[in-house]
This record gives sequence, structure tokens and C-alpha cells, in this order.
Amino acid sequence: MRFGIAGLVKSIGTSGALGAAFTFAAAADGATLAPLNTFGGGDGWRAPFEVLPGDAAGTDSLEAGFYSYLGNTLTNTAVNGGNLERGMAYNPTTGNLIVVSRSIAGNGIRILNGTTGVDVGALNQGSGIIAGGTFTTNMVGVADDGAIYIGNLTVNSGSSAFNIYRWANESATEPTLAYSGPVLAGARVGDSLDVFGSGAETRIAVGYGNSPAVAGNNGFGLLTTADGSTFTASSIAIAGNPPEPGDFRLGITFTDADTIIGKQGSGTIGQEQFARQVDVSGTTGTLALSIGSDGASLRPLDFATVDGRPLLAMVEATSSTSAIVRSRLFVYDQTNPAGTVAERKIAEGSNLPINDPELGPNQFPNGNGTGSVKFGAVNGNSVVVYAMSTNNGIQAFTLTRDAATAEDADLNSDGIVDGSDFLIWQRGFGLSAQPDNSTGDADGDGNVNDADLTVWQGQFGTAPAAAAVGVVPEPGTVALAAVGLACAALRRRMILAPRRIH
Repeated sequence: MRFGIAGLVKSIGTSGALGAAFTFAAAADGATLAPLNTFGGGDGWRAPFEVLPGDAAGTDSLEAGFYSYLGNTLTNTAVNGGNLERGMAYNPTTGNLIVVSRSIAGNGIRILNGTTGVDVGALNQGSGIIAGGTFTTNMVGVADDGAIYIGNLTVNSGSSAFNIYRWANESATEPTLAYSGPVLAGARVGDSLDVFGSGAETRIAVGYGNSPAVAGNNGFGLLTTADGSTFTASSIAIAGNPPEPGDFRLGITFTDADTIIGKQGSGTIGQEQFARQVDVSGTTGTLALSIGSDGASLRPLDFATVDGRPLLAMVEATSSTSAIVRSRLFVYDQTNPAGTVAERKIAEGSNLPINDPELGPNQFPNGNGTGSVKFGAVNGNSVVVYAMSTNNGIQAFTLTRDAATAEDADLNSDGIVDGSDFLIWQRGFGLSAQPDNSTGDADGDGNVNDADLTVWQGQFGTAPAAAAVGVVPEPGTVALAAVGLACAALRRRMILAPRRIH
């Protein structure tokens, strides 16, 4: 029998199972996760094969009633076996998603409305420009100015070049070849890609595979430009282990122009759940952190700062079809990146329904561990997050930080954030499960730790009303001196009582 997951899963969902799908967890700091209910027909999920009203003409061309560019294998023996969509990015200038699908040659780079998920057309690929590689197109990133960059996949860059194509915007008549070369000769390149900045300040990061075994494949490639159009590549060398070979293969993201996080979710037992954060100077990288997560199957990732908080999102990408995995999205607060997973995790959830807790199928297998997760539009303390685990469509969520738990470093409630509040934090350092901020918990997560010092530094000199809405005046000389005192005290504390990085 021939069927699509859209018909199978969503028809079951409307009979009651969909209500059981939402496993949104209230976080310690009051963050909530909910489906973006304008997306995917109203449930926050554009399922594989699902046709939406308003889709561009011809997008159900594989078979009438089935969308062609998400989940594109329909046979008598296999459903959704194609593994053909891996790259997705958010365009901040249009609010659209760019999705790379290999289902139909020359027509598979789709533009989806970021609010609804409706297919509004394709990028023009021109003629004779895109060629070469194991996959001619695979992963995608969008710069702050709306320029779109798509890389191919080469399993051996010594015999087949890694290419990056550039579209100036979604309306460009054809792409240009922005880069062609090995990056790291002999390495597998192109399973992950991220873009930072714009114009002549644009930077592109790409991960290497762990096979073939090539010296330097525990690092990643960094591409830069002088003119905003053509790029040169450097292979970032990282001494030591970790990182392990291929540690940036299946997920890569910038936190700033010179800091990159990557993950592959395989490797040495006990190490596979870690993401690696690396500081870059020239062509050399230094491992700064090994960041714990909820497991090896969390691979695609993205970073954004929302409401002043650094957030890291990861999506599950696994061959399992059990009820619990269901391509869950996980979001971590990286204010204190050395904290435990439980301390940093602020939300997890999935929009996919539970069809059968034991037998499934509750999702289709993602045997390659591929996909993409991207932060979208930020609105105050709220942000849209998109998650695509290959073979399982695209989910859209709204992540919102509860205003009731706004940061407040006026720990003694005397109307001003000053040195006396720092002393309260210092005395309370290490406490947990605190009901309020009176012992030093400035960020409202129940724990008194380094993150609360960061809040105090940002609010120094403000009144509670100003601090609550995030209005922080420029610190004066006294404030800067106090910040220096706090940092010195923190350094002394860390030397006396070092904490493990989990």
C-alpha cells in the first residue's frame, strides 16, 4: 500500500493522538516552548509529503496530493526513504526559510514562508553553474544581508572539489561560484555549514567528516571574503584530542565571528554527547569548552542571543522510531556554559504526535543523523525556532521566556544594584533551589552561580524598574571598578574550587 507520513500521522493526530504529542517542558527559569500555530496548517509541523493551501504550482508533482520536497520516496516497500533534505536556513531579511531538497534536479532549493510553511517558489539555479560533488547541493546558510550560500557535499575533497554557490538574494536570476577547492585536502566536507555576518565581513564555517582519515579533520574549515562575493578557505587546526575527528561534521554554528561550536554525536564512548566550542585566531583553533547535552543523537545545532541570553538549540536526529525521540528540540541557556545539562536546559519538545508508544511509527528513521535547526525572528523575550530532522519534515516553535522571572540583581531590594548586592551573591555562591533572589539568585533559575554575577554586572547602577525592562545605563568609573572587583573575586573562587566542565 502506498501512503505518506502526512496522511498517516496527521490523520491519526486529528483523532486524538496529536494532543499527546506535545512534551513541552517548563524550564527552571520560566521559559516555555509551544508550536508556532500559524505554521504547517496550524500544528507547527509541515509533515513529509504534506500539501498546504497556497503551495506553489507543481510542488506535488511526484504524486498528486503529495508535496515533492519533504519526504520524497514513495514506493510499495519504502516510505520516506530518500534522506534527501538536510539543509535549511532562515533568511532574516525576508522571514522565509530556504530548504535544500535533492528530489528534483534543478528545482529543489525551495523558499518556504517562515510564518506558514507554505512553499512560495524556488531559487533560480541558472544553467551549467551548479555541478560536481557527491551531492551537488546539500547545506545552506544565509548572511545578515540576505545573501544565500549553498554548499555541495564531497566525500573526498582531494578528488572532488568542495563548492559554495552564492545568491545575492531570493530573487537572483542565478548563483555565482563563491568558492571551489579542497578546504582540507582529502577530507569529507559539506555535511554542515553556517554563515555569520554580511558583505565583506561574511564568514562561512564547514565541518569535516571523520572518514577518510585525514590529519586535521578534528577541526573545520573557515571561509572569508574581501569583496563579499568570492571566498578563500583556511583549515582551522586544533591541537590535541578532543576535539575528535569529525566533531564538527553534523552540526556547526557561530557564536561570534571567531567562536564556533560543532557536534557529530559519534566517537569515543562517553564523549559523543559533547559539542565542542573553539576559539579561532588566524588558522589556529583552541578548544574552549566541551558542552554537555541530552545525548549523542542531538546533532544539528544553532546559536542565538535572545533577550540578552545566549541560547544553543539542538534537534534530535536518530534512526529510532520510538515515541520519545520524535525529533525533539532541546534549548540550552549558555550563560554559564560550564553548568550541568540540567542547569542549562530551558526547554524540550516535539510537534510530532505519538502514534503508538511501543510499536510506532512515531517518526521515520534518520539513519544519517542529518538535518538543521535555526533560530528565526526574535521579538523581545520570544523567538521562533525551526527544526528539521531529515525524513521528518519541519517543525516550528515559539520559545518564550516568562516575564515573571525577569532578571533582578537588586538582591537586598534597596532600590539600586550596587556592591552590597555583589556581597550577597558572593556569600550565597553555590546555593540551589532558592525561592527568590535574596540569597544571590539574580537570574531566577533557583541557583546561585556565575550566571548571576553576569546579571549583576549588566545591571550595576540601575534601579529595579530599569533592570526589569533591561534598560542599563552606561557604567561609570565606579561601576567598572566594581565589575573588576567582582571578576577578581570570581577568579579567586574558581582557583580555590574549580568546577568540572560537563
